Amino acid sequence: MAGTSPGAEELRPDHTIDKAARPEKEKQQRQQKRKQRGIGFPSAGEQKQLLIIRLNLAPPRAEGPAAVKAGLQRLCNLFARFDDGTKQIDVLDRDGNVQPQPLSKFHFSATIGFGIDFFDLVEIPAAKRPKKLRAMPDHEELGDVTPYSLGQTDMIIQLGSSSDFVNRWVLENVLQPLAPSEEDKIMPEPEDIVSAIARWATITDVHSGVQRLDGRNLQGFNDGVSNPRRLSALFDELVWTTEADESAALKDGTYMVFQKIVHDLDQWRVLGVDKQQKWGGRSKGTGLLLGTLPEQEDEDLAHDLQSPNASTRERALAKWKPLFDAQADPLTRFYDHVGGDADGEPLHPQIPNKCPAWSHVRKANPREEDGRIPRHLIFRRGYPFMENGMDHKTRTGLLFVGFQKDIAESFEFIKKKWFSNGGFPVPQIRPFTALETDVRHQSGRFSAEELTALTAAERQLLGLSEKDTFEKAVVEADKDAVKETGREGLAGPSEHGVIPTGEFLAIVPLGGGYYFCPPIPNQDLSQIGQQFFS
Repeated sequence: MAGTSPGAEELRPDHTIDKAARPEKEKQQRQQKRKQRGIGFPSAGEQKQLLIIRLNLAPPRAEGPAAVKAGLQRLCNLFARFDDGTKQIDVLDRDGNVQPQPLSKFHFSATIGFGIDFFDLVEIPAAKRPKKLRAMPDHEELGDVTPYSLGQTDMIIQLGSSSDFVNRWVLENVLQPLAPSEEDKIMPEPEDIVSAIARWATITDVHSGVQRLDGRNLQGFNDGVSNPRRLSALFDELVWTTEADESAALKDGTYMVFQKIVHDLDQWRVLGVDKQQKWGGRSKGTGLLLGTLPEQEDEDLAHDLQSPNASTRERALAKWKPLFDAQADPLTRFYDHVGGDADGEPLHPQIPNKCPAWSHVRKANPREEDGRIPRHLIFRRGYPFMENGMDHKTRTGLLFVGFQKDIAESFEFIKKKWFSNGGFPVPQIRPFTALETDVRHQSGRFSAEELTALTAAERQLLGLSEKDTFEKAVVEADKDAVKETGREGLAGPSEHGVIPTGEFLAIVPLGGGYYFCPPIPNQDLSQIGQQFFS
């Protein structure tokens, strides 16, 4: 979860929907106009540019909730005008002529979500609220090391398109503040988000992200490989609320998680490729899980995939694509030590041994390892970002956006029970393998039983010659028990967000928020959120 970039999803097949049927299903969802756009469609591959705008309600005024209700309708009516082409953007052509263009030409969408304080401040009745919404917890509760600098907000707007300018134009394009008519004091239709929220909401922060053309993240991995395919049956199961989850008015909504995560690429590069691959659990060259191919064969395949010779690339692609496509299915169990396929044999016997149990891919989705790890999945739309900070240094990282119908059972479970669980998951389901034990010992980690079995000479090598020092080490090992399994990773997959020696933080979540994205009432975008009010 520390990094995800589903922009290459069009290169891989959906697993529960035929690729040829995908346009038809997308058309059906467009016609239904029940589910908000920017989640299942358009795809991240079509929307290379992302703009996250977070808002808080303005201080209470005499009008109270009525002003928020009216202002929200003005805002969503603006989105409806963009959607139906009533409001278009002027585009300068090569001849110097200005031509109005609908935003659909840029695969534009606006997605709006509401935080828990929105419902409290506007006094929404309990029966009309989403049942499973709460504020994002602090960093300690979610298992992160550093305090968050970005807190929960009342609202969020996600703008996606093929053009960064389009997103920013939607945010603000009016040259002069809009003023009500002198005759009837009626405010004109808003032209952008800034004018639509005037007097009832304020912008707290804005974040811009972009999809890489090669489908990799800034750490160099083919990321989001096993993201549930959009518009598939699995996607629908994971993302959209049903009447069993929410009231009928909130059916076909979804819960959104936003987190901004900094990647310190200077420190990341210090690790070197070998350690990076073990942290990620994948080959950087081929994107395959470690152990899919012997190391030299994987390196040769990666080299051939980049060959200037077309026939060499074609042969390499024919070998690589079936393996990559198979691993794109988030439900296929590759980490089982026994019983992987119908005949009871592991699908790739070396993956469980070569792909570390504490690596990112195994903690993000253990794939029901050995039949004893429950399934918890999330749909992610992650966008890398690069920006300059107040210290004049370039800051890079990820705008993590995830959708699910239950945050506690998806994002929070993965974050707290898997990523932040130092004992994940090996001791609970099987003994350490010899390889895993060797790696633990190389990092100076021993169980209390292993320590007491050491000879005097072995204790000396570990710096445990003194009785008091040795006894303290035994007590600590016994107290931690199996806690140390996950410390080989970084940030998300590790116990403390550090490399084993504790030298630096390479990945730091800055915080964010939880939001509910409601359905579209009566196929009318201008009515989004109106179902909350009595």
